[in-house]
Amino acid sequence: MKPVPFRLYLPLLTPVCINAPWICLDGVLMHLIQLRLHGRSYYYLPTKQVVKFVGEHRYQRALFFGHNGIPHASASIFEGDVKPKSLQYYKRLEVDGFPGKRKISQGTGYFRAWSLRTVYIPAKGVTFYGCGNLRLIAELLELLTHLGNDTRVGWGLIDKKRMVLEEIPEDRSVVWEGKAMRPIPVRFLRKYSDTVYLPWRSPYWAAENVEMCAPPGAEVELA
Repeated sequence: MKPVPFRLYLPLLTPVCINAPWICLDGVLMHLIQLRLHGRSYYYLPTKQVVKFVGEHRYQRALFFGHNGIPHASASIFEGDVKPKSLQYYKRLEVDGFPGKRKISQGTGYFRAWSLRTVYIPAKGVTFYGCGNLRLIAELLELLTHLGNDTRVGWGLIDKKRMVLEEIPEDRSVVWEGKAMRPIPVRFLRKYSDTVYLPWRSPYWAAENVEMCAPPGAEVELA
């Protein structure tokens, strides 16, 4: 199936917890591909270590990558209240009679007390643009229930009943109306209005994927 440009809209029931100004669609899809291929064993893969895909699999055709390796997948466009906010919350032991000792250490170890602060965006929804195989992407999105960080405690809950995945006439995933729609390395650009060191492809936590880029929203012209 030939790759087609598309729009993905994810309505949100709870705010999105983030650790960066945006979320890139290719990172979400790569996460879903690994989850589809490995199942629950995906969560036993090594942390802080890039795990390469092994062998051929049909999900390699889900997303289109340009000749320069740029994923045709935009950064998130939040809808509604997009101003980042922060929230502080606590983790501490408050169970009577447990663990059966008069004293336990809450400064270190398993019962350590934490004071945590998270950054979130109370958006109503988020839009992504991309280019790829709609059938395969729809199959991957069946696994997506939340978006962003700390989803295990309820952040970023998606209203799947109102989710929209639709084909559109033009590809808006990399550059649209003269503006970068995702991080783009400056080596692929003829002109750019802003630069910053950013990861430009998945996995976005990997140091080897960081280089000088034009950030989303910068005025750019592809080389």
